[in-house]
Amino acid sequence: MKLWLLDLDDTLLEDHRVSEGVLAHLGERVGVEGLYGAVRRHAEALFREAPFYPWAERIGHSALEALWAAYTTPGLEGLAEWAWPFRERVFREALAELGGPVGEARALAEAFFRERRRYPLFPEVPEFLEALRARGAHLVLLTNGVPDLQREKLFGAGLGGAFDLTLVSGEVGLGKPDPRLFRMALCAFGVAPEEAVMVGDNPERDVQGALLAGLKAVWVDRGHRAPDPRFPPHLAVRDLRQALALLGG
Repeated sequence: MKLWLLDLDDTLLEDHRVSEGVLAHLGERVGVEGLYGAVRRHAEALFREAPFYPWAERIGHSALEALWAAYTTPGLEGLAEWAWPFRERVFREALAELGGPVGEARALAEAFFRERRRYPLFPEVPEFLEALRARGAHLVLLTNGVPDLQREKLFGAGLGGAFDLTLVSGEVGLGKPDPRLFRMALCAFGVAPEEAVMVGDNPERDVQGALLAGLKAVWVDRGHRAPDPRFPPHLAVRDLRQALALLGG
């Protein structure tokens, strides 16, 4: 495979576990259990009411990300203005559901915004990327989300110079699984679909998009998404190094 398209969140960078851990810690701080689940439920419900939700869904920007995105990208000033009332309401409703101190909602929202800024890579990532580089593969980061947050994650994780091309859905206006986003990467390197592979943890966005564009698809099972029989990958792995078997393909 000449071209490797790599997802960021929960493929290279731990995302789900970090949010869960930060919210569990904040829940302990105010004496409630189950804060992660309650915050996620209320965030997703309220996020669907936002006027820009169709755009967010199209580019793959999630409700949990809206709780800590800075929205500094030009053109997102409206989201920056909307964000803090949304965050405070999410925590207030979550605390009310759990019988917690609703008066702490704003403080918890601010604490999550600060403490969520962690960017741990999965342990095998450095070895995996080095193996791809050693074989002369072109590396493309193909990530959904708002530009400032995805770039913050990328550089915060020390991956700022790791890719030959970075495509952020919020910058190009297309999100996975739209096959046009995948074809942008193919065109950039003059590579045919059968010479490229997409590696990601999301069956609906990563695997489906790859299949629609004619690429090989590797699903990375990080333990929090179920396989989707509608979108069968060419290979399923739990460790990125297992995908290196495709290097000879």
